[in-house]
Amino acid sequence: MSKKEKIQWALIGVIVLMTAVFLLLRNREEEEDTRVWITRPESGIKKETVALRLEEDSEEWTLEVASRERTEEEVREAFSETVCILNEFFGIEKDGCAVLSESVVLPQVIPETGVDIRWSSSDYEVITKDGTVHREHLKDPCEVYLQAGMSYGTEEREHWFAVKVLPYEEGSKEALLYVAREELRALEQKTTGEEGFYLPDAIGPVTVGRPEESGFSWGILAVGILFIPFVLICSKHREKEKERKQREEELLTEYPRLITKLTLYSGAGMSLRGSFERLGAEYRAKAEKAGRRNAIAEEILVLVGELKNGTSEARAYEAFGRRIGLKPYLRCASLLVSQLQKGSGGLRKNLENEVRLAWEMHRERAAKKGEEGQTKLLFPMMGMLFLVMAVVMIPAFFSM
Repeated sequence: MSKKEKIQWALIGVIVLMTAVFLLLRNREEEEDTRVWITRPESGIKKETVALRLEEDSEEWTLEVASRERTEEEVREAFSETVCILNEFFGIEKDGCAVLSESVVLPQVIPETGVDIRWSSSDYEVITKDGTVHREHLKDPCEVYLQAGMSYGTEEREHWFAVKVLPYEEGSKEALLYVAREELRALEQKTTGEEGFYLPDAIGPVTVGRPEESGFSWGILAVGILFIPFVLICSKHREKEKERKQREEELLTEYPRLITKLTLYSGAGMSLRGSFERLGAEYRAKAEKAGRRNAIAEEILVLVGELKNGTSEARAYEAFGRRIGLKPYLRCASLLVSQLQKGSGGLRKNLENEVRLAWEMHRERAAKKGEEGQTKLLFPMMGMLFLVMAVVMIPAFFSM
């Protein structure tokens, strides 16, 4: 069994297996309880759309589902666990105080307990209710109290957290920028009666100026201009490489036909020179009819021209093989040169052997191309497989 057949049978097996699983799930769904289960929310009220059917009439109705009523023990445990989670969030040890040096995102709900939280602050200039910390104006540590209004179903509790906000360290980047901002504000207030004012070049280590405009960049233009020749060279190289591969492919495809014709002409009693002159005439006629010359026609015509210009057959055949540079043509040129040295005897037999070898290589190349084509089709086949799996499995999962 070939590789292609194995892949096809594997895909067919997977599709059949997925179909069988889907049918089993459908049968199991029909056997199970068909009643609709509504899950209550952890807190608050959620809306569920219900279909009401009476004979042929049907309408959709929205049902408001409240959270489950908790026992006093559950409520107490939920609030207690929420406080513990918030203590860990702030890094507060027992009867301790949280220390903040930057803004935090205060949680609005605790998923582990289902408790909703509303925050408030004793000093909104230092800490806002969303956890933003303002410490630019602080010179000493400031203690702020955050109130967590916790609600769990219909029950509500409050808990206070002591938070100490630290000022900027002296000489730090934040402190220097804050001083610069405050001096600029003071300068603006001092010059309110004037038409304008000059900004200082620097405030301490902080330089002052206008923002750099993101305008035209000559550096980028220069790099782009220098990059264009590189792109053109690479494009030209790729084009030449593509043409070379196409030429080699064309020459390899034509080689079995060329050897076959040489064998036929040799069997008819023609010499090697006469055979190539006959091939040159045929290729010239085909080129005039088609309006273009293929690679093998050009090489044959060059070979015929060299023979007519007085080049010896041995040198002409050797040059023919070297110009093409492919193994089959090099082997053919070597065969023709050795035949000239030995004499005409056995030429047809040697050519027949070369014909069999050439067509065998042609079949191998064709098989290799077929395998490459199958490999290229593998990804679309996998995409179709995943699509079939999605079509089969997604409705089954939703029905469960």
